[in-house]
Amino acid sequence: MIRSCVLRWVGLLALALALVPVGEAAAGAPAHEGSRLGFRRLEGVERPELILAQRVIDRDWGPSDDSIYVELELPGWKSEPLAAALSAALPGAGQRYVGENGAWVYAALEVAGWGGWWWYRHDAGRLRDRAAGVAGAPGDPASGWSFERWAEATQGDPAEIAALYQVDPEAFYNSIASDPTYLAGWATPDARSEFGALRIRADTRLGRSRTFTTGLWLNHLVAAVNALRAARFHNMPLTREVGVRINGGMKRGSPTVVLTLERKF
Repeated sequence: MIRSCVLRWVGLLALALALVPVGEAAAGAPAHEGSRLGFRRLEGVERPELILAQRVIDRDWGPSDDSIYVELELPGWKSEPLAAALSAALPGAGQRYVGENGAWVYAALEVAGWGGWWWYRHDAGRLRDRAAGVAGAPGDPASGWSFERWAEATQGDPAEIAALYQVDPEAFYNSIASDPTYLAGWATPDARSEFGALRIRADTRLGRSRTFTTGLWLNHLVAAVNALRAARFHNMPLTREVGVRINGGMKRGSPTVVLTLERKF
């Protein structure tokens, strides 16, 4: 027990002597050149200067070599929406754009449709003008139909029918042609019959002009659908010749996948 305590104190004393500089070395040497076991201390007039450095990396952002987006232009490709829009606006234009030989058919139907519409509308207007001439001016007692003649025959007030004539002449002519209430205003039965026949013919012409209007709309619709179909059939062979190729590998230690559109010639 006593021996172990003595050994411990001897060890502590030896360690203390090793840490303390002795002799002239301790008196003249700097503090950091003392014992080998002592902690060194940095001393100086100037403080250390902190230097910060930044690295600038310049990179040209161009197309990447491993990009999976590949732009491919197919010669002869026709836009299906464009073909449909062209024929919807002007029948035959979409077929012409695709290269269809039947483009002139839709163009000819368009011209014929507008020609028929204009002719029937013009003829209906001509017949109505003739009918109005047969009836004459209702304010003139000598005309084919007059307010005065009707008022004398029926003892009625022509103010209402006169107001209708001022506001809507077409409704007035329809009334004196078909309403039995106003038959007494006609000068002769023949005048009334001629007036009614001319009005019926004019209405028939207007009905046929509306039929041509419907035909024009149908021509636009059918031409647009046909142009869309023609463009799709035109592009089908080009689509079959285009395929997708998938390549994979390692680049810079990372896996890469490249999708490429290829066309066979």
